[in-house]
Amino acid sequence: MALVGDAAGYVTKCSGEGIYFAAKSGRMAAEAIVKLMEGGKRLPTQTEIERTYIADYDKLYGPTYTVLDILQKVFYSNNGAREAFVELCNSKYVQQVTFDSYLYKKVQGNNPLDDLKLLGETIGCLIKGYAIAEPDAEFSNPVESLK
Repeated sequence: MALVGDAAGYVTKCSGEGIYFAAKSGRMAAEAIVKLMEGGKRLPTQTEIERTYIADYDKLYGPTYTVLDILQKVFYSNNGAREAFVELCNSKYVQQVTFDSYLYKKVQGNNPLDDLKLLGETIGCLIKGYAIAEPDAEFSNPVESLK
């Protein structure tokens, strides 16, 4: 059995996007299984499928998921971080990297000087965001919690 798409957890946490990754993982799984079947002579084992399809998929898209997980943890955690994220979105470089990454489904950028500059801007925006943002409001709904 090969899990693909949402069932395999191939959804980007930041955006919830998964259609491309569902289609891509389905195709990669099918191609790996067909190859492992050696022209219909045998059925592949679960271990073989995991060693081929899942390893290939993770190698191809693992860095993308890692970067998106980091972005979510850094920028979606509280008001100060969200303010920093909004400010960073003014950067033409951030806009281009975001567009290219979304278009090609892999983390783009790869301009070391601009990436280093972006790191500095990120730290500066986080410091400023935490300094000016109001604290997150406490959320409590005891009536609903009792249901």
